[in-house]
Amino acid sequence: MTTLANRPNTALLVVDVQNGVIEGAHECDAVIANVGSLVEKARREGVPVVWVQHSDEGLVHASDAWRVVPALIPRDTEPLIDGPESGKPGTPRPASRVA
Repeated sequence: MTTLANRPNTALLVVDVQNGVIEGAHECDAVIANVGSLVEKARREGVPVVWVQHSDEGLVHASDAWRVVPALIPRDTEPLIDGPESGKPGTPRPASRVA
């Protein structure tokens, strides 16, 4: 996936592609499609995919606005990290809590 030589520790970070973040964004559907293409390419090439979600007053943890957009589904084996705004920076959690 990377064009950089000698970079064996490459990962794809998917940050804040949540319903409440991306709704109304410029060319939202194209953005989601592009992220989806990158996720699938990373998975095909064995590159780890790491998902980051934040929560705050407008993105209440486990609310519909907080969830990853339906077109992008983290796999159970892919790490999910609570972002810094969540009050628990860098806290991994099981994928099952996203659903």
